[in-house]
Amino acid sequence: MLSAAFPPMSAALAGELSSGEIRSELVGRSISWWEQGGWFSGQMMLLPDGRAEISIDAPKRAGDSGRWMVRGDQLCTVWGDFRSGQEKCYSLQRGAAGRFETSGGNVFEVREAGV
Repeated sequence: MLSAAFPPMSAALAGELSSGEIRSELVGRSISWWEQGGWFSGQMMLLPDGRAEISIDAPKRAGDSGRWMVRGDQLCTVWGDFRSGQEKCYSLQRGAAGRFETSGGNVFEVREAGV
């Protein structure tokens, strides 16, 4: 189900965030996400201790927890159930005010400071 929301993409985007920028911009913040031009959307939280929580709000409600890490300048996630527990990594590019575009075709929008 989530593989459609987070498909892999090998081509790197120009102007990618560095590993430090990924950590400072996304960790401990409430993130709304949606698939560019698609049906999937939800919420995500990357906790400072490496745990991650995600919800899919549309088209059908679901949720999962897992872990996140930064490898090179890519954000990687592993979910307990989504994507059959397979790790996926994405580069991020800064977009408009508080938004980030992933190499996987999603938009992240930071909503508020968190943990």
